[in-house]
Order: sequence, then C-alpha cells, then structure tokens
Amino acid sequence: MKKLYLSLIAIVACCTTMLFISCENNTHSVETPDENTETPDYGFDNYIAFNGEATELKSMCYIVNDTGDMGIQYAMAMTNAEGVTRFDDIIEEDEYLFLSLDQQTLMSAINDNEGKVDVMTIAPENVVYMFVAKMGEMDFIDNTYNRLHITKGELTLNMGQEEVISVSAYFETVNNDKIELAATLPYYEEEPIVTDTFFRYTWGDISVDSHVGSAYAEERAEGVIYTICKDAIKTYVYYEDTPFLKVEVAGKTLNDNFTIDVATYEGEFSIWACDPIKGMDLRVSNDNRTNRTGVIEVKGGVLSCTNLCYNDVTVNINFNETYRSVNECVEIVYDERTELFTPRSVILYNNPAEDSYQIYVSREANITTLQGMRNPDLVVTYPKEGWEKWLMNGNFVSGSSYPDMSIKLGRATYVKGEGECIGMNCQIPAYDPSWICLNINLYTEKGGAALYYSGTFTLIEE
Repeated sequence: MKKLYLSLIAIVACCTTMLFISCENNTHSVETPDENTETPDYGFDNYIAFNGEATELKSMCYIVNDTGDMGIQYAMAMTNAEGVTRFDDIIEEDEYLFLSLDQQTLMSAINDNEGKVDVMTIAPENVVYMFVAKMGEMDFIDNTYNRLHITKGELTLNMGQEEVISVSAYFETVNNDKIELAATLPYYEEEPIVTDTFFRYTWGDISVDSHVGSAYAEERAEGVIYTICKDAIKTYVYYEDTPFLKVEVAGKTLNDNFTIDVATYEGEFSIWACDPIKGMDLRVSNDNRTNRTGVIEVKGGVLSCTNLCYNDVTVNINFNETYRSVNECVEIVYDERTELFTPRSVILYNNPAEDSYQIYVSREANITTLQGMRNPDLVVTYPKEGWEKWLMNGNFVSGSSYPDMSIKLGRATYVKGEGECIGMNCQIPAYDPSWICLNINLYTEKGGAALYYSGTFTLIEE
C-alpha cells in the first residue's frame, strides 16, 4: 500500500479526536431523514449541499494508504475546483472536503450493513472524518473547543467494479445545519516522487517521500537561514507545525554558494531536521557533530541535503524553486490563514508622554517617521518595563504579564481579556542598532495575527 503524506495523517488523527470529543459531549440526537423521503434533485451527480443549497463537486479521488500505526485507510478528497486530478493537489485547494475510513469499517459496512456507517458509533481508532476548509458557509470546527459540531451522521458507501467508491452522507450539527453529500470517486494511486525537488527522510520504519511544499530564505546580519518545509505553509511563523529542514550558516549571504560537510566544516553552522508530527528530531552544529554525517550544499540558489544521518535518521532534500520571504503576516480566521502581507517598514517609538513603547509595522516600504506611519497595519503598545526587562533580552512579553499591553490590527484594538481577545505576545529574539527581528502573535475568538520580521528598522526617541 502507498504511504499517505504525513500532513494528511496528522489531519486525520487530530480530527478523529475532535469528532469523538464531540460525540461524548452531545447527548441529544438528531434523526436522519426517513428512508422513504425522496432525495432532492440538485441537478448535480456529485455535490455537497448545505441547508438545501448545493455546490457541485468537480474534482475528486480516493487513495488507499498504509498509515502504519493507524492501519489501512481509505482517504477521499473532493473539491469544487475543476480539473484537479491528484489527491494532494485537491487538499492543497482553498476549498475541499476530506473523508477517511479504516479498511475494516468500510468493508464491514459494505458486506454486512448495505454499505451504511453510523459515524457516531465508530471507535476512535477507526478513523471517520469529514473536513470542510472553506466550502461556502460550511464550517464544522468549533473555534472555542476546536472540535466537530456534528451530532448525527450516516454514510452509505459502495465499491464499484472499476476502482471507484460512491459515497452519500447526511449530517446534522449542533446548530441544526443540514449537510448532504453525494460523490463517485475514482481511485488515485500515488506514484513515487520523481521530481528534482523533493523532501525525503527515513526514521526507523517510517519513510516519507514527498514534494517540497514551501521554502523560506532569510538574510541576517550574522548570516543566512534556509528553511525547507514539506507542507505548504502560508507564512514562516508556522514552519515548526510541519516537517522541516532549517539550515543556519554564519558569514554567508543569500548570494553565496557554499558546501557544508557536517563532519569537517570549520565555520559556524546549525542544521535542524524535524518532523513534529512523528517526533523525528535531528540536530547538527559545529559543536554537536559526533556520529553525524551528511552534506548541505547551496549552489546557484539550489539547496541540497544529502544523506544527513544520525542513528536511524536519514534526510535527503533538494529544492531548486523560488524561496519566499520570511517577513509575512497573516490574519487567521479559525483554522484558515488569509490576508497575507509582507512587513516592509518597522518603527520603534519611545513615547515619553505615555511611558510606553510602540512598535509600528507597515506593508509600505521606506517609512522612517511617525508622520509617514499614519496608516500602520499593526501597532503593539507595551509598558517600558516590558521592553527594558524582557523584550530586548529576547524574551516574550505577553498580555498576561502586562495587562496594559495592546495590539491594534487594522481598525480594531485588542487587550487580553477584553471582548473577543484571548491573548497576545511579542518577542525581539535579535537586535542591533540597525537591524531587528520581531515575532508578534495575537489570538482572538474569531482569529488573530502572526508576524515575523527580520530587517532594518527605525528607533525614534523623544
């Protein structure tokens, strides 16, 4: 059986947990439609309907995966985008549906129960999950408890003779929303990755063979940092949520070519290969290289990691596409990440009148005065004690420690514990008179913001 990419395994595992938390917490029942009720004709063979309003599903497929500890899974992906043929490409879309069943549950339903599965009675280890990213108004995720809203549901599945699965489903939610699904999905067999851009590693009996989803390059005063991510993350702030390779090299610029044999390289370097989902963690540096081997090479912008090894971990990565800027901010709505912008101007203002500091951030370039910073995208205000005691030492300053701290995002101002604001923090991990690194996070009931900036800034003191 083919391996399902770990990002999908993580989604399935996480969301299975969410589904069964919801099952345990909801005691009322919602009846599924009477079997004699005539099925509405929405005019589409493949569709998702929300409270009677149908959206045609135009691309869909399923794969059979040996997920190791989770067993054989039948994973189905559907989207309203047209012409998407690969499973991974479907789940890369902004709008998609995802359904997963373990093999025993699926076969037992087909052989013993006319294909019917009551999703509320499946054991947690037998994954049944339906995920809606941004399909119209539908959203099954409870942002407060981060669990599914489904209170009742039934699937009916049929295996075709030509490697197809037909699925129909009916769900109701705690909000009494009604969701119907009908689709016929062809089988997609994952082919081995044969591209010159790849993310591969083995760790014991775990094997990952994937495309590179995103890559970031950062030039700092002391050197360069390359970060290669297996999954497509929308901003650098979240790189530690996905399997990644991070390479830091002192004394280099983004225009320099270099080769690091980790066993013999004499300069200062740090390499970190990690899969936070599975727990693989390999770190190598100029003062931590015992029994570690491998070569990192950057040539003409192409980064290759060849046989980076320690114990039973071996990492091979090649990336020859375009690197993205680390300086990106994203406004978060539930689990969707949108409103991406790149900070290009930063001002630190010592405000003597209010005994506070402000950090002004704008997507416009070359702003060096307060007058020019009339319409900032984000403003952080915090007491000077926070700046002097913690922030400039690279520590996080939070709204929990400093209740007077606030973040202005767009037209709204947030203070922890007021309104929908859950919390916030700010960090300056590195700083010198002309260059700064910023890490700012805001969390609200409806979303928030995450910002990472590395570059020049202006300090204004009065």
